[in-house]
Amino acid sequence: NEYGVNSICTHLGCVVPWVPSENKFKCPCHGSQYDSEGKVIRGPAPLSLALAHVAVEDNLVKLTQWTETDFRTDEDPWWV
Repeated sequence: NEYGVNSICTHLGCVVPWVPSENKFKCPCHGSQYDSEGKVIRGPAPLSLALAHVAVEDNLVKLTQWTETDFRTDEDPWWV
């Protein structure tokens, strides 16, 4: 399955950019960090980034809600 992550920090909702040189997402507001799968690796963020299914159809990128088990935690997704 192709997936993407919603880059909204789970701490206070700041946009979290990808930092290629460090191979992780870093929140500019309070320093939370997420790995390449969006799993939180440094707080204060309490949760990993939300997942979404990603598909390309007719040259358009289509995102759909991820409702299955979060493969990073083996738990139900918190964002559903």
